[in-house]
Amino acid sequence: MRGIAAFVVFLFHFLLGFAPQYHGQEAATAIPGGNLYETPFFFLINGHAAVTFFFVLSGFVLSYSYFSKGINDGLQISVIKRWPRLFPLALISTLISWMMIHYGLYSYTEAAQVTQSQWMSRFASSYGDFLGLSFTDAFRQGFFYTFFRGDYNLNTSLWTMHYELIGSLLVFGLIPLLNGAGRKQALILFVLLMLAAFYTSPYMCAFIMGCFLSYYRCQVRPSMPPFHANRVLLIIGLVVVILMFGYMDPARGFYSFMHSENRDLMKALRIVLHSLASVILIQMIMSYDGFYKLLDGRIGRLLGRCSFALYVIHVPLLFTFSTAVFLALLDVIGYQNSFIVTFVLTLPVLFLISWLLAKIDEFWCRKVNRTVKKMF
Repeated sequence: MRGIAAFVVFLFHFLLGFAPQYHGQEAATAIPGGNLYETPFFFLINGHAAVTFFFVLSGFVLSYSYFSKGINDGLQISVIKRWPRLFPLALISTLISWMMIHYGLYSYTEAAQVTQSQWMSRFASSYGDFLGLSFTDAFRQGFFYTFFRGDYNLNTSLWTMHYELIGSLLVFGLIPLLNGAGRKQALILFVLLMLAAFYTSPYMCAFIMGCFLSYYRCQVRPSMPPFHANRVLLIIGLVVVILMFGYMDPARGFYSFMHSENRDLMKALRIVLHSLASVILIQMIMSYDGFYKLLDGRIGRLLGRCSFALYVIHVPLLFTFSTAVFLALLDVIGYQNSFIVTFVLTLPVLFLISWLLAKIDEFWCRKVNRTVKKMF
């Protein structure tokens, strides 16, 4: 599921960059009534929902082994190795992006003039003087500032890393409070945390919900085996998930009834809705053996292994390889055919690079695990 979510983020950015009129997020270029943003089908490419799913899944996975065993041993090791676990691929992708700028390999500006994508023309909605950064600046950003200060202007996909680190530490702090706690105490803690997060840092709601789902499955309903579900119940659950994942603020089209001028409130509401949809989806996958078996195969495992690498590298790849292919084919086969061929050619390159980076990441994680265990 993490691999699928990473691919959804890639689809979100590919369509936003190369066919913004059908994507729909940029209202100025969207085809009225003819874009995905205004329909529930936006769930197919809703990168914002996919990122929220990442956060919920992190809260679920990071706490699952502790709740299932009913122990807190090893928490300090998990805390210490969390940042070292995350930074290598962020650093590599940031340095690659800097090199592309330094050697003039990015062609996003020319492509954006054709596609009229505001997102692409602004270097994926980057900020500041990213063109004037030195190698040292790029290294510091990918290694440290992305996580502890929230800098990401050389690779804007990395905006999630600051939340991922803080959310992970929040989950590690919740584990000893919840492990062995009664249902009433857990419910009170859940309500208080959700209220605090909703009005201060809404993305923390996703980590909280993922952590409490793990607590529920391991300690409230620990003997919940997978089962064959009623088809009607499955369909209802999937429809609810699709409708929630299809929503994006500011609401337009199908979701116009949810529109509000209070952007901060609607953003927080969107994150909570996507988090709730993620909880329902994870619960369905873990509970219904048909879903679980469908995802628990070689392809599913490979997607999972490549997911983090795919997420961090896809924007630099889109703005170099994909834009170069698109521009080279544009005058030969036209806009629509160039769009299709660019997408088809990008996929194998994306997955190959992601697989190679995933191998590096796995090697690094083994080194980190051995080093930290020796320390403690």
